[in-house]
Amino acid sequence: MMTPTPSKIRILYVGDSWLNAGTLGAYSSLTYELRGVTVENWAQKIIDTWRRNSNLEVDYLTGWDALARFPETPEAIGRYDMVFLSDLESDSIVLYPMERSMRSPMGPNRLKLIREYVRGGGALAMIGGYASFTGRHNAGNYHGTAVEEVLPVNCLAINDDRAETPEGVTVSVTQPEHSIVRDIDWSTCPAFNGYNRVEVKPNAEVLARIRETGDPLIVVGTFEKGRSFAFTSDIAPHWGAGFQEWAYCERFLEQVVMWLAGRAAR
Repeated sequence: MMTPTPSKIRILYVGDSWLNAGTLGAYSSLTYELRGVTVENWAQKIIDTWRRNSNLEVDYLTGWDALARFPETPEAIGRYDMVFLSDLESDSIVLYPMERSMRSPMGPNRLKLIREYVRGGGALAMIGGYASFTGRHNAGNYHGTAVEEVLPVNCLAINDDRAETPEGVTVSVTQPEHSIVRDIDWSTCPAFNGYNRVEVKPNAEVLARIRETGDPLIVVGTFEKGRSFAFTSDIAPHWGAGFQEWAYCERFLEQVVMWLAGRAAR
């Protein structure tokens, strides 16, 4: 009897995008011009990593695309096995483009849609950054939302959850046999320039901590039929400035995906 080939794992990755506006020049108090605008896709190396694996399919949305294009029906989000949110504030999901804000109701609450998606067997990953968890000056604003219900951590009810560590902090793995972190030489992992502080939920598992502070770095959990994952630092600059060049980056990301998809027991 032939063993059936597993279907491809479908990933929706949202965030890790940045727009740089160039020099603002003024000729007088009445005349000025903006010289140069560039778009940086800090997600591209991660996307390329996943797309090298023929078992994975990846769709990507920038932060500004999410407002209009993030799924808004169970059928649309149900096309994916997992959703990654990285440096994406909650407003980009719960709100809609300006033309839709002129009507009431605007549309479904997509934060609640994510919760029901995971409840039914989907998976959610949140990666840290200035617009994740609580975030810089509450830019993430996930505390008290339906998405926080799904996460294996609670977002702090404060204005700013960042721990900026320009001196660099390192990883201490606490459950080395877990499928997400095993077979990786964590002693070679580049230092991180910061992370979000969070509170671990009672039934969640902490797989790794920040060595210097003991704060959680990698946390996993379940929400009814689904799974969730939190990485409190970043997989892109500036906190994760060296992460994408790390020799074990590809293995780690693949192991995260396999666990979220339920193809690794723990």
